[in-house]
Amino acid sequence: MSHKHLLLTSCLYGLAMMATPAHASDAAAEPAATEQSQGLGDIVVTAQRREEKLQDVPVAVSAFSPVMIRQLNIVDAISTSKFVPGMISGHNAGLGSANAYYLRALGNSQSTATFDAPITTYVNDIYIARQNANNYAFFDTERVEILRGPQGTLFGRNTTGGAINVILRKPADHFAASGEVTGGSFDRFTAKGTVDLPLSEKVLSKVSAFYISDRGYLKNITTGEWMNGEKTWGIRGDLRIRPNTALTIDLSAEYSRNAGTYAGLRNVAGTSPYVVGGTTVPVFYETAAGLRRTDCTQNNINTLLNTGKGACNLTMVTSLGANVSYDTGAGTLTYITGWRRMNQGYINQYDGSTANPYAGYILVDNGTNDQWSQEVKFNTSLFGGRAKLTTGLFYLQEISNDRQTSFNGGTTSFRAIQDSIYRFKAETAAVYAQTDIKLLDPLTLTLGGRYTWERKTLHFTPSPTFTGLGYGDAAVQAYGIPLAQSVNRFTPRIALNYKATRDVMLFASATNGFKSGGWNGTAAIPSSAVTFRPEKTWSYEAGVKSEFFDHRLRVNVTGYIARTTDLQATAAVLSAVTGTIAQLPFNAGTQLVKGVEIETSAKLGDLTLFANPSFMDAKYTYISPAATTLTTALAPVRAPTFQISSGALYEKSVPELKGTLGASVAWRHNSPYWVAVLNTTHTNTEDFLDLGVSYRTQDDHISVGFDVSNVTDQKTVTANFLSLFPGDPRRYTVRVRFKM
Repeated sequence: MSHKHLLLTSCLYGLAMMATPAHASDAAAEPAATEQSQGLGDIVVTAQRREEKLQDVPVAVSAFSPVMIRQLNIVDAISTSKFVPGMISGHNAGLGSANAYYLRALGNSQSTATFDAPITTYVNDIYIARQNANNYAFFDTERVEILRGPQGTLFGRNTTGGAINVILRKPADHFAASGEVTGGSFDRFTAKGTVDLPLSEKVLSKVSAFYISDRGYLKNITTGEWMNGEKTWGIRGDLRIRPNTALTIDLSAEYSRNAGTYAGLRNVAGTSPYVVGGTTVPVFYETAAGLRRTDCTQNNINTLLNTGKGACNLTMVTSLGANVSYDTGAGTLTYITGWRRMNQGYINQYDGSTANPYAGYILVDNGTNDQWSQEVKFNTSLFGGRAKLTTGLFYLQEISNDRQTSFNGGTTSFRAIQDSIYRFKAETAAVYAQTDIKLLDPLTLTLGGRYTWERKTLHFTPSPTFTGLGYGDAAVQAYGIPLAQSVNRFTPRIALNYKATRDVMLFASATNGFKSGGWNGTAAIPSSAVTFRPEKTWSYEAGVKSEFFDHRLRVNVTGYIARTTDLQATAAVLSAVTGTIAQLPFNAGTQLVKGVEIETSAKLGDLTLFANPSFMDAKYTYISPAATTLTTALAPVRAPTFQISSGALYEKSVPELKGTLGASVAWRHNSPYWVAVLNTTHTNTEDFLDLGVSYRTQDDHISVGFDVSNVTDQKTVTANFLSLFPGDPRRYTVRVRFKM
């Protein structure tokens, strides 16, 4: 580890030495809140469900403002993870619309409704229950916050690893229009635009839309087609009504449609660099799967059987939202409600080297998910401002209907081997409160807690198409497996923060959270439709948030110890239902993760530098005796020991060119980490380099840029399910932006 410590020390020392007042900046800092024209700008976040400066929040949070999103070329939710310490992200195997986020070694790569993820996405404070369509495409985004560690008090269940909070820009009080058009590698074309249309002084409106077309970077040598591309579009309307100074009503409606593919690599004979003891080598970027592409429908089984084609993924999302805020004089009362319907279907062949499509392993799915949430939140100050209180009530109802059918081992026709049909319903309600009490002028105590009630039910239906496949409720209950489960749980938080100086804050906290239990809802046989309990995490953190040299240098450091019990995992276990060994989800045991995360940035005139290293030690301290293959000798997945993201952003006003020249460089390094629970598949050391140059006019009305991502074409794998699934290759992009 000595060379890593040396690298870290060098980064911090270099930043400190270069952050000298001799370098003054004529350019304004990021337009987020209060600006320091000579240094780094303040970013306002809502990590504690109220507006606060990032440097005043005793929570480990990474925040991205509009300027950072533009300069770092962050285009969607998964792009942010490149700059967040302790975070690994990738698409779920076969599903390019679904992101599997891992923070501090907690994550979930399942897209089934009966499994919950420990890192939840929020859009404008509205909870997104399913990760099937969580790769939110950023257009007209005000801010993105990545909260690291359990957020069980203020954000609720399923945030033991953290939360991703996307805040979209509200309508402006004047007419404005902006847009972006890009073109690049693999025939990728994107267009984004937004128009602000105030209807009156008290009624403001905005319409935003985006379109993405990408041929794909994976060549299918069997069919001659290109894979791993997409065609995606979406439209959003926002309405802001302000009848008086006390009341603000924000309404929104959104629709998006994502169609694409995400296939695995073909193999050739050789010694695998990724699979332990593997005798085949993946070929980047080729597949040899025999299933041809098609368009997904509302009945993908019929599509496959009637046309003999597949390889598709279609996700359609419709959402409505409202945020009503009223200043009562004693505090701010906020009502947040959202409805979201997701319709998803896919046909995926997972073995990338099987040229005969009938013999390949094919998974077919059609499903819907409806969710409706309501929240009432109240923020106030007490005792003459010596205490700040955030309290509220939350309710969510979620209903999923899903059908998942597997085919494998045919010769001249598709042979069905599994047909699982279920209806899942979850209801949860919670009451929460958190207060910050100023014990002394520099010392603040935070006390918080959330009480959650949750009930889930599950119902199965036998296959209407394939005789002998599927099963009903009675078959599951015959094995003593319940079709309903409830939990009531209290998740507390306690923290202290001490303002040593105006720009230096020390903090420590203990926080609890839990991730919901569930079922193996897509089990092939009823005895495997087993339940598993919620997993619980206690996290203990201590850190410092600091700025120096008149806000030119920022250094934030967090150390943590996180202990997760009843950890949910899927592995070979001795089934308590049948007494035989089966591959099942279960509560595997206890995971302990220790780590240090550092975020640094320095403003040196026109140059901004950043370096975000992290160290992580993740291990299993206890494994259930029911496990037959998972042991404490194995390591948790997607938990690299060392990471660092670093880079430089440069913008210089050039009067002779009547504009500003910009350049950016970003480097991400990951030490090797496991991507399979049983430690059969791993990545190699990864180094990703991104470069960009830009020009924008003096009035900021037009800008052009050229970007190269993954300059060295670093090869990586994100998952192993019958095939290794590849990460994104090198891409070139030309972009033009305009403002009116």
